Amino acid sequence: MEPVAQRAASAQSLWRDGDAALASGQPEQAYRHYTAAHDQVTDCPKLHLEAHRRLRRVTRQRDPRGEYLTDTLLVKLAPLGIFELIALYFRSRVAGTSGCRRGA
Repeated sequence: MEPVAQRAASAQSLWRDGDAALASGQPEQAYRHYTAAHDQVTDCPKLHLEAHRRLRRVTRQRDPRGEYLTDTLLVKLAPLGIFELIALYFRSRVAGTSGCRRGA
C-alpha cells in the first residue's frame, strides 16, 4: 500500500481533474475522477469524507435517491465517527495519522 501522503496527493490530483470536468459540463467524467479518488482513500477518514463531499456534487444529478442519498447520509454522520468506523472495517493502518484524522 502506498504511504498516505502519496495517496492523498493522487486523490487531490483526481479531485482537481474532477472539478475541471464538472466546471466544463462533463459530470460523468467528473464522477469517474471523484470515484477513482474515493477508492484510494477509503481507509483514511479525513480524505474519505472529502471524497463523499465531492461525489455529492455529481451524484445529485446522476442518482438523487441512491448514491446521492448515501453520500449525504455519510457526510451528515461524519461527526458521529462513521468514517472512523469504515476505516476500522477496512483495518486501516493510517486512520490515526495526522493526514487522516478528521480533527487534524
